[in-house]
Amino acid sequence: MTQFSIPMRTSAEKPDDEAWPRELSRRSKSGELLRIRQGCYVDALGWGQLEDEERYRGMLAAMTLTSRKVPLFGAESAGLLWGLPRPTLPADVQVIVPAQSGRKSSNGVRRLTRDPAAVTTAEVDGVLVTGKVQTAVDLAILYDFPWAVAVMDRLLNTKPLPGEIHSKPVTKAEVETRIDLLVSGAKRRRARRVLEFASGLAMYPGESLSRVHMAQLGFPAPVLQHQIIDARGHVATVDFYWEDYQLVGEFDGRGKYMKPEYLMGRTPAQVVIDEKNRENRIRATGVGVVRWEWPTAQSPEALARELTSAGLPQRGKYPASGPSWA
Repeated sequence: MTQFSIPMRTSAEKPDDEAWPRELSRRSKSGELLRIRQGCYVDALGWGQLEDEERYRGMLAAMTLTSRKVPLFGAESAGLLWGLPRPTLPADVQVIVPAQSGRKSSNGVRRLTRDPAAVTTAEVDGVLVTGKVQTAVDLAILYDFPWAVAVMDRLLNTKPLPGEIHSKPVTKAEVETRIDLLVSGAKRRRARRVLEFASGLAMYPGESLSRVHMAQLGFPAPVLQHQIIDARGHVATVDFYWEDYQLVGEFDGRGKYMKPEYLMGRTPAQVVIDEKNRENRIRATGVGVVRWEWPTAQSPEALARELTSAGLPQRGKYPASGPSWA
């Protein structure tokens, strides 16, 4: 069962007790319980205190508990369980059904038809999902180019992030094999363009979005995860490096200053001090440093201002209509 912090009660929980469904209904009407799916109830107070993502996970858990046939979650639902990047929380629950099933989308559930022979599956948090490579390819087709690259970068990266469900390392050749199975030529071209641009060196979505925007804006391509060395040894592994311009670029996610898995026992204030000392050592090697946060990574115009101010030349203009998928 997908990880969920509050207990669920279902009509099928006590099959020999005819009064049990009525008891659940009564407690729902009183406000003690909340029905989140036909036959599935949760503590109303506890549900109201959950973050949006955990409520979404609760919906997946409820569907798994109450469905007559074990559901196979795909697309954005599978991506969330795999921990792949996403622009927003999915608007519905997405499940895979055979092409000839005749089952329609309804009640917050979107049914995606697929050929069963072409679907790979895995178990994540006790529920059935499409395989990680297939999920990433599906999202690469669904999302716009920057977010599609973020998904593919994460798939190809061999270093798991804190809390991430990480399978064995994936190569571009394996992804290409999955892309070859797509029936639509347009979808194959779209997915291949994402795969060609993707790099297993990128770590975080903010880095991926920034790199896409750099290319669209006409900035020189950076070296990723470059090692900075001084007389004392290793200084830092930086997100972006432009040797010809002696410039380092760093995407600053707020997680490093707030989340326990990144703080590693330090206070936020100590992390700020450590980052400042790190930057001072980088600058002492003779290179400049430009840093930006999440809002800038999402905005091509804001990123262009930061990079040009740091001395990086722009050779083109950002296309107002966005990248072409042709």
